Amino acid sequence: MAKSVFFQATPQQQLVLGVGATKCLNKFDDYLLRVKGVAPSTRKIYCFWVRRFLAGFCGRAAPDWSALRGADLAVFVSDEASRLKRNGRGVPGIAMRAFVRYLVFLGVAQDSLHGAIPQRPRWRHVGLPRHLPQSDVDRVVAGALDGTTRGRRNYAILLLLARTGLRAHEVAQLSLDDIDWREGIINIRSKKSRNERRLPLVHDVGAALVDYLEHCRPSCSSRTIFLRVIPPFRPFLGSGAICRVVRRALTRVGLLNTPSAAHLFRHTAATRMLRGGASFKEIADVLGHAAISTTAIYAKLDTAGLSRVAMPWPGSAS
Repeated sequence: MAKSVFFQATPQQQLVLGVGATKCLNKFDDYLLRVKGVAPSTRKIYCFWVRRFLAGFCGRAAPDWSALRGADLAVFVSDEASRLKRNGRGVPGIAMRAFVRYLVFLGVAQDSLHGAIPQRPRWRHVGLPRHLPQSDVDRVVAGALDGTTRGRRNYAILLLLARTGLRAHEVAQLSLDDIDWREGIINIRSKKSRNERRLPLVHDVGAALVDYLEHCRPSCSSRTIFLRVIPPFRPFLGSGAICRVVRRALTRVGLLNTPSAAHLFRHTAATRMLRGGASFKEIADVLGHAAISTTAIYAKLDTAGLSRVAMPWPGSAS
């Protein structure tokens, strides 16, 4: 086996890339956006790990891909994963597999390099998706109405999440141009799945949006619906701001230590649809899942349906 040329960069070295490595990183980011349609938050994570790899592999020099060996990838991924906890340990490997696919796409690396990257076992559908009872959802949403402009904005955000199951970044990016008031439709253009879907604008969500737009939204040239309530009035920077709105709303009504924040509402909306008789295909269409297998995690919540197909316990009366 060829000896690895990879060396472990110090924290100071990890911040320094040469022109060639920087150009490579920027082109990789552009590939993720334009070719693969990867969401901004995921691109940021991938580029973080690839930057660390490049700092160790070539540093200030231009990358020589003919010198890249599987051992370089294996050492980097193993070392970085050993510093992380639980599910985070798989992220460096996921990022580097994406980078190797990019190098293969360019024709400068062999597809066999994928096999050198250690894979951590990922057990699908191990746990139940966390969700809230409808009574708790109603308490959280209603609790936002505290008589302030911020409260009315947050009420509209929470109601939108609860009724539609939108992702946090989809709410943050929602534009005035995405609402068809005449037809009662919300158009969602997802950067994650690269699909467009149309969701019904239910009455209470529409009323909350109208109240916010007419009485609370600051005057702004941006077409993004939800804005900060303090100057400068501008859109949220990303999904993190929406998650903080949800987190504070949960805390306000005493729901502490709940994971996922805004995604908790998404799981709750999917669970409500499933128990209301919606098919997996219908739920996938609403949530914007690219594959039905992603939606299948909610099958475990359909206890009534599971009980109908369960085999009798050995020795029990059937």
